[in-house]
This record gives sequence, C-alpha cells and structure tokens, in this order.
Amino acid sequence: MTEQPESPADGSRQQRDLVARMFERFRVPLLRYLTDLLSRRDEAEDLVQETYLRLMQVETIETGRVRALIFKVATNLAYDRFRQRRARGPHGDDAALADLPAHEPAPERIVAFEQGVEIVKRTLLELKPRCRQVFLLRASAELGYEEIARRLGISKRTAEREMQHALEVCQRRLGAERDE
Repeated sequence: MTEQPESPADGSRQQRDLVARMFERFRVPLLRYLTDLLSRRDEAEDLVQETYLRLMQVETIETGRVRALIFKVATNLAYDRFRQRRARGPHGDDAALADLPAHEPAPERIVAFEQGVEIVKRTLLELKPRCRQVFLLRASAELGYEEIARRLGISKRTAEREMQHALEVCQRRLGAERDE
C-alpha cells in the first residue's frame, strides 16, 4: 500500500494542533507576562485569548519557534493596547469605561518597562545592521518574512534566523540586566 501525500488540510490540522498544545503549555507564563506588562489582569486575559486566535490564523510555524511567536504576537497586541490607551487620552472617550475605576500602572512598573525599552534599544544598536533591519521591519513595520527577505535581498529562512537571533539577544540582555 502506498502512502498518500499529506493534504493541505492535514498540514493545517497538524499546525493547529501544534499551536494548541504549545499555547496551553505557555498559557500561564504568557498571562503572567501580559499582566505584568499591562498592569491589568482583565486586559491581559483578553490579550491571551486574542493571541491564541491570531496564532490559529498563521499559515506556517516552525516547531522550534512557537514559544517565541506566542510571546511576540502577545507583545505586539500589548503595544497595540498601549497605543489605543494613549489615543483615548487619560480619560478615554468611551462612556462604558468612565464607570470603571482607574488602574494606573505602579510607578515601579513604568520605570521597569522604560528600562526594558532602553535595554532593547541599546541591544539593537549592537546587532549587525542586517539583523537590526530584519528586527525593525518585523517588529515596527510588521512585515512578513517573505517581504523582509525580498526587500533585503536575502532568503526567507535567513530573515527568520536573523529575527530569532535578535530576539534571543534581547531576551538574554533583558534577563541579565534585570538580574543585576
């Protein structure tokens, strides 16, 4: 009996199963991370769910990169939430929010976040230019790896590796400088 080639539906189902397993594995640390970042557990819980939904829409994910992608998607969603807060201003224009008590982040969290941003900025400046370009195109411009590869004249795989390297260096530096 000959083996049937894997259909796109089978690959898609395997992809969703992988994401579901990995997401469940990292759900608690992700919630803790987002709660620390946003200072509001309700918003963090919303973003955990939104992260899961976004990941289920991703066409292909490398098995070894799922954790990084989970946290990257969540971080981008958190930054979107920060931008929305800033756009609404200190009081917001949503009448439903007017009845809720204000939950301003604690000053030490604000300082820690700002220090983290500075650490990442310094770290990015120390990366090789191409690695920094890939990171900025992915994180700021939110371009896909294929588009980044096309713009920089490199392979998609190289763009993915450069991004992973940048993330790993930033994570190590953040961990090392916060432990001091």
